[in-house]
Amino acid sequence: MDMLRKIIHFSICLIILSLPLYLLRFRIGWLPTNLLELMLGGLFIIWLAQLKNVRPLTSSIFYPIFLIFLGITISTLLSADLQTSAGIWKGWFIAPLLFFLVVASEVKNKKQVRDILLALFLSGAGVSLAAFWYWLSNNLTYDGRLRAFYLSPNYLAMYLSPILILSFYLYFCFKKNIYKILLFIVHCLSFITIYLTYSYGAWLGILAALVFILIIKKNKKIALVFLLVAIVVLFLQMPLPKLQALKSRLTIWQSAGEIIKDHFLIGIGPGMFQEYYLDYQAKFPPYLEWAAPQPHNLFLAFWLQTGLIGLIGFIWLLVIFFKGASPKKLSVILMAAMIYILVHGLVDTTYWKNDLSVIFWLIIALSYTLHLNRV
Repeated sequence: MDMLRKIIHFSICLIILSLPLYLLRFRIGWLPTNLLELMLGGLFIIWLAQLKNVRPLTSSIFYPIFLIFLGITISTLLSADLQTSAGIWKGWFIAPLLFFLVVASEVKNKKQVRDILLALFLSGAGVSLAAFWYWLSNNLTYDGRLRAFYLSPNYLAMYLSPILILSFYLYFCFKKNIYKILLFIVHCLSFITIYLTYSYGAWLGILAALVFILIIKKNKKIALVFLLVAIVVLFLQMPLPKLQALKSRLTIWQSAGEIIKDHFLIGIGPGMFQEYYLDYQAKFPPYLEWAAPQPHNLFLAFWLQTGLIGLIGFIWLLVIFFKGASPKKLSVILMAAMIYILVHGLVDTTYWKNDLSVIFWLIIALSYTLHLNRV
């Protein structure tokens, strides 16, 4: 049994290290999938081999998770495009939830947490190095933003930013200065990479996370000055195209609000926003942005694609997450990462992707184990 648990722990770390592999998509017969989903499914099957030794989830966290699952399932079943919605149901909810169950069950000490966050850090380091190569090769978007091998610069920023924050915990795990220097070097590279994406939502999210850490550490005056200076610098250098993009976001949010009015309870189904967004164009002046696969807001995305039930479950889960937090270093780092997700999530969808959903549920799982005083 000890050997099986070692295999499970190694598999958890390997999956976290390999999160970008969701980009390797293929079909098994009629079923579309990707390499990350297969790895998550394999881990869950291995974990089932020792299920009899697993403690059930506490009721406080079970109910909001159940509501999220119920909401996404109902919205999927009633979707106008079942195939598209079912793919998101499988890849962005079911697979990450299975991963959450494994991590919440298996993580029981600080060494496991260190290994997991180290794997996440190495994944971010690899993506940052690859992205830097794209930058050196001048392989950028038409407007000069760095996106590497992702579909957009925002996707690159949304992947690296929570990893950057979570890996701050590793400074407390290593005593030798050489390791801390290496951490600092890679963190600088990640900062530069995120900067080159020109994702202002990511910058604001990271800023909010850092200010939160300063406040918790009782540096409120420094946090306030840091916040004011950063906001002034941020908006002084904001180019005109970014201001136009903000106008486009406002239109997208207004359109999302109109869709919610007509689909208040069950939503429209996962992955269906683009179709409904175009259908509602007649109610607005000509769109500034026609391609909008997501409503560019985390809460609107949950309401539209998991229904009111899923949104309630999501908010309930966040309340439990922050209510169960403590002054412990790991708890502060986890809260800071979640604050990043929520702040950036005001202008983008920092959950609705394979890798991002796994990171979200990893944060919830580590917080859950910490709340149970396992680590």
